[in-house]
Order: sequence, then C-alpha cells, then structure tokens
Amino acid sequence: MTERKRHSITSYDVAQVAGVSQSAVSRAFSPGSPLSEEKRRHILTVAADMGYQPNAIARSMSTARKALPQRSGMVGVIVTRMEDPFFAQTLALFSRMFQERGLHVLLFTVDSEPEVDAALASLMQYKIDGVVILSALLSSHMAEVCEGRGTPVLLYNRRAPGPGVSAVQIDNRAAAGTVAAHLVETGHSRIAFLGGGADDATSRERDEGFSAALAAHGLAPWLRDHGDYTFASGAAAAHRLLSRDGRPDAVFCASDVMALGLLHAARHDLGLDAPRDFSLVGFDDIPEAGWPGHRLTTMRQPVAQMIAAAVGILCARIDTPDTAAQVALYPGELIERGTVRRQQGA
Repeated sequence: MTERKRHSITSYDVAQVAGVSQSAVSRAFSPGSPLSEEKRRHILTVAADMGYQPNAIARSMSTARKALPQRSGMVGVIVTRMEDPFFAQTLALFSRMFQERGLHVLLFTVDSEPEVDAALASLMQYKIDGVVILSALLSSHMAEVCEGRGTPVLLYNRRAPGPGVSAVQIDNRAAAGTVAAHLVETGHSRIAFLGGGADDATSRERDEGFSAALAAHGLAPWLRDHGDYTFASGAAAAHRLLSRDGRPDAVFCASDVMALGLLHAARHDLGLDAPRDFSLVGFDDIPEAGWPGHRLTTMRQPVAQMIAAAVGILCARIDTPDTAAQVALYPGELIERGTVRRQQGA
C-alpha cells in the first residue's frame, strides 16, 4: 500500500475543485476585485473545505512587482517597554488600524533606545512600506538612510530628529504644567517629581513643563527622583521619597505604572496612603489607573485620536511619497479621581 504524498494545497488545487480559473481564486481573496459575490462565496467555501490559505508574503511580493512605487503591504513597528500596559494597548490599536487599511504589521521589540537603529536596519531587509517607532529615538543618521530609501518613518511619543521624519505625541510640557498648576491650586508646596531615566526625552520634557509651571508660582520641585517606568522602580522610589523626615506632600510620576508601584509600596510597606498622607498624580491613564482600588488621578493621553492621526500621516506618505513630513502635538486631559486632596487653607 503506497502512502499518499502530502503536499500543501495551492490555488491551482482549489481552482480544479471549484471549476474556475486560478486567477479567479486569486480575485476571490482580494477584496474589491471584479468577481460576482456568488462565485466568490463558492470559491471561498471550497478553499475553506480544503484548508487553503493564500500565501500573504507571496501575494504582497506580487503586488509589489505590479505597483509603482513597489509595495510590500507591510509596516514595521519598533517598540520598547512592551511590559508597560500603556504600550501594549497602543500597539494593539496601531495593529488594528493598519489592518483596516490592508497593511500588516511586522513587530520588532528592543530593550533600549540604542538598539533602535539596528532593529530598523533589520526591518529594511523586508522591504517594508513604512515604519512606526514607539516611544524611542531614531538617530539622525538612520533618519537620513530611511529618507534616502524612500521609506517614511513616524515617531510616536517622541519628537522627530530631522525635517524628513513625522511625529505624533502628546504635548508633554503643557500636560505636566497642568498637573503642577493643579497641585499648587490644591495647596501643595512640597512636590516631588518621579521621572524616567535621566536620558529619557519624554521624562525630560515632562520635568521641564512641570518645573516651569511651578516656577510661575514661585516654587521648584521639592525633590527629583528617577525610575525606569516599571512598577518595581515606582515601589523603590516610594521608600526613598516617603520614608524621609518631612516627606513630600505630593508626588507627580511620569507614568501611571510607576505611580501604581509607588502607591502599593506606600500602602503595604510604609503604612501610608494617598490622599490621606500625600497626594499622587500619574501620567497616561492606563486602564488600571481607574480601578476601584487605585482611583489614580492622572493625565490622560488621547490615545485613539493620536494613533488614528499617526496611521493617517504615515499612510499618506506611503501612498504619496512627495507628501511632507508632519509633526502633531496633542493636549492631555487631567482626570481627577481619588489620590489628590485639597490641603487645609487652600
């Protein structure tokens, strides 16, 4: 007894069983192609019964050969801090919005900003149509390389290094200034700032906006400390900031994740709580910030609006390469919950 030789189901096999041409099978899997709905349903049913799926990479290469300029149908996304719920949510929205436009996401994760250029060089091997870099910096050299190759790049939550790179981000300075004004207005004067790394551009912008707003009220940050945007670094900072004599009466954290780490350590290690013993404000408004056990006052980023703008800007540059790069700043919104208390006399 001879064993039947296994082989992958091809579009030719589907065409034979469905009684149609091979090109009709290809059109059935291409939305908007000229094919009657009845014939499309028939072909898709036969394909499903046979377990056939078109080769997405081969199809994109075929499209690229026919298109001017050539297209792969893929967008590269480089992201740091995937463990941060804010970026997991952001990546999911980016992926969904690109898919709605018929584009597929090729994801690269990096541990630090110095790895971005290397990841981008690797992405270029896949003939991607464009790149989104989430909350990381791109070197001026690599920006020039991308520009020279006609590959549009968009930075999300970072400023562009040159005129050829688009960027979409929240107005960090204005948003942090709003937080400072709120804490001063509610009677706080010993206000600490917990930022990201000393070299982190986002943290630096938030620190600058925060400090400038305090200075306008005749104050300065009472203490500055740094974490790395993780829960653990926020918890560690709680011990440094809140265990000292004359602890701050308010802490502004550059991310919700650090703020929640600080809040948990304050409660469970130090016997303190917000807003009873100090006020606390975060940044981002991740879903966990609104949980009943947290009720964190925070600065909300208009994520869906920003991502829709970012996808639109990048796709416009992919479709029309001569389109100029754009930089868009969005305002934040202070979400008052339960971790800021108005001081006596304020």
